[in-house]
Amino acid sequence: MKIHFSTLNENHVTGCATLYRTVYKEAPWFETSELELIINFIKAHLKNNFFRGYIAWHDDRMVAVSIGFKKPWPGGVEYYIDEFFVEPAYQGRGVGSELMNFIAEQSLTEGLNAIILNTHKDYPSDFFYRKNGFDEHSGLIILSRTLR
Repeated sequence: MKIHFSTLNENHVTGCATLYRTVYKEAPWFETSELELIINFIKAHLKNNFFRGYIAWHDDRMVAVSIGFKKPWPGGVEYYIDEFFVEPAYQGRGVGSELMNFIAEQSLTEGLNAIILNTHKDYPSDFFYRKNGFDEHSGLIILSRTLR
């Protein structure tokens, strides 16, 4: 299977949003977000001047997406993955790993020093990221404060 990659731009928003819904409506997430909300989410990312999004294609079919941004900190600049998803029919076939390797190459080319993300512990995504070289940072937790 030959996979190729591109950067995500405004022309891809609806396709990305549709794939997002397809992936996240399945177990273990069972999300039910409206398509318009997902479209607005992606468009908001595109407005960020630090935005970086990448797509994996099989022929002309969008099969995996990474939505993220460059995140500066005193020790350098990282690529923060906000969303990473692979079409269910392509999961377990190496497509996600190929996309992750492409992202790593692009990040190195841009002088970034790390790729960071968060995910649910013990979900399939947890095992996928660990298989692709990500490590858990002990002592770190995710906190949030709901405002509405």
